[in-house]
Amino acid sequence: MNVMPDFLKIVRDKQDEAKSYRKKGDAMRKVGKEDVALDSFRSGLAVLNKALELLRPYTGELYSMSNSLSNDQDLLLRELVETLGAQGGLFQRLGLQNEALAIYSEGAELEQDFELSSTYNRLNAIKSDLILGNQRLGKLKPKIEKLAKYIETRLRRDKSLSDSGWAWADFGDCMALLGNTEKAELAYKTFIAKAEIKSPERTLDVLKGMASDLERLKDPDVQRLLSAIDILQKGLTFS
Repeated sequence: MNVMPDFLKIVRDKQDEAKSYRKKGDAMRKVGKEDVALDSFRSGLAVLNKALELLRPYTGELYSMSNSLSNDQDLLLRELVETLGAQGGLFQRLGLQNEALAIYSEGAELEQDFELSSTYNRLNAIKSDLILGNQRLGKLKPKIEKLAKYIETRLRRDKSLSDSGWAWADFGDCMALLGNTEKAELAYKTFIAKAEIKSPERTLDVLKGMASDLERLKDPDVQRLLSAIDILQKGLTFS
């Protein structure tokens, strides 16, 4: 009997539970209830830790393999990458940027090695490097351009990815970081339409927070990002 569907359901249920905690935390933070928000984020993190405990015994061998995987291994890989990305997001919300970078970097390595369509960890590893001051925006430009090209190519070739919406948000972020406001605005508007939300407010909030950090760190290219955010805010509709 194949137990994989039952196992994956347990992992996905934990991802959904953590997502509920994350949404609650975001809502509480928005209305100034920071203590409740932090408790929610920590609860979500605890749930994801349990998901990783379930996944690790089955996914440890992935790190030494080529990109030739069985169907079950491919499913496990995608759940691992998804869980790592969610965990990184909660670490970020808790202000634990070094921990977020470590988790995003692990997910980014898997995304890249196995040429996954998901780019969430790769993009957020770049953002975390910037926020921590490990890298300058100008120095990371070639890496951002490479990631943007990868996403753009996948969007053209993979209809299901293009229809999902979230890859468009990643592409928009890359374009904003590169100062290409025309492509960024188009990508965000596509994201809004595909994901059926009213605005990319969350992703722009992250960019604004990053710009603030880059100003503090005196990054010489921060003005490019600030200008892009200003143009995007004027061009996009917020509820």
